[in-house]
Amino acid sequence: MLSPRDVGSDLDLDVENNLRDRAIAVWRDWLVAVHRPRRIAIVKERNEIRKRMSRANVNIAAGMFHSLALRQDGRIACWGLNGNGQAPPAGVDDDFVAIAAGGGHSLALRVDGSIACWGLNGSGQAPPDGVPGNFVAIAAGDAHSLALRVDGSIACWGSNDNGQAPPAGVPGNFVAISAGAEHSLALRVDGSIACWGDNGDGQAPPAGVPGNFVAIAAGDAHSLALRREGGIACWGRNDYGEAPPDGVEGDFVAIATGGAHSLALRRNGSVACWGSNDEGQAPPDGVVGDFIAIAAGGLHSLALRRDGRIACWGDNGYGEAPADVAELNATPFMTEIVIL
Repeated sequence: MLSPRDVGSDLDLDVENNLRDRAIAVWRDWLVAVHRPRRIAIVKERNEIRKRMSRANVNIAAGMFHSLALRQDGRIACWGLNGNGQAPPAGVDDDFVAIAAGGGHSLALRVDGSIACWGLNGSGQAPPDGVPGNFVAIAAGDAHSLALRVDGSIACWGSNDNGQAPPAGVPGNFVAISAGAEHSLALRVDGSIACWGDNGDGQAPPAGVPGNFVAIAAGDAHSLALRREGGIACWGRNDYGEAPPDGVEGDFVAIATGGAHSLALRRNGSVACWGSNDEGQAPPDGVVGDFIAIAAGGLHSLALRRDGRIACWGDNGYGEAPADVAELNATPFMTEIVIL
C-alpha cells in the first residue's frame, strides 16, 4: 500500500515528466519552424544544381567511334572515326548550342532551333539538309534520331525497325530525350519515363518507368535514370554490370551510357564508372577531377572539366579518345548551358 508521501512523489514526478514532454514538444516545433524552410531551400538548390549539371552533357558527345565537343564560340570540334563523314577533322562551323553523336552520324542544334546533320544516312538518320523546326534538345541512336520540340512533343527519323523512331513522332509533355542503339527514352515533366523501341533486354518497357527522375540515358541495350535525390535507377542488359538491377546509390548530378558501360558524375566533380572495362572505358575506381559533364561512347568515355578542357579514356583505335589532348584543348570548350 502506498503512503501519502509516495503518492505525492508520484504526482510530482508526473508533473515533472509532463513539463519535460511539453518543453521538448515546444523545442521540436521551434526546430521545425526554423530549420524546415532552410532544409527545403537546400534540397531545392541541390535539385536545381542536379538538373542544370545533367543538361551540361549536351556540350560533349561520344558516338560509337567518334567524339564531338562544343566550343565557346558555337563551333563543333570533331575527332575519331570519319569513315562516313561523322567527324570531319576541321570541325563544323555555325552557332550551335547542343550536340549528339550516334552510331555513325552526328547532330547539332542551332540557336534558332533547327538541326544540322552529317555522317551516315543509310536509314535517313542524318539528312544532309538538316531538319527545320523549333527544337530544344536532340538525341542520336545507332541509326535513328530524336528531337524535342518546344511544345514537349518529339520528332523521330531514321531506322524504325524496332519502333524506335516512329515517323509520326511521339506526342507528350516531355522535357528530355535519349536514344540508345535501337530504343528511345523520354522524360516527362512529372518525372516519369516513356520508353519505346527494342525491349529484348528489358531496356525499354512499353509501360514506361514511374518515378521522380531528372535525367535519362540510353545505352546500347541498357538504360539509366537519375533520381531527384541523386541515386540512379538501372534496367536492361546487365551482362557486364552496366545496369545493376538494384541501381547505384550516390550523390550524382549527371549520367551517361555507352555500349556496355555507364558513367555518373558526382557532385564533387569526380566520375564513377561501371560495366565493361575491356578497353579502359570504365575504370572501377572511377576518374578523379573537377568535371561538369560526361559522355560515353561505344568503347570510350569523355569528360569536360570546369575550366573547359576535355579528358578522354578508353579505346582510341580511331583517335576517339586520345591520351594526349593538349592540341584538342588549345581552345577551351563550352562550359555554360544554353537553354532554348
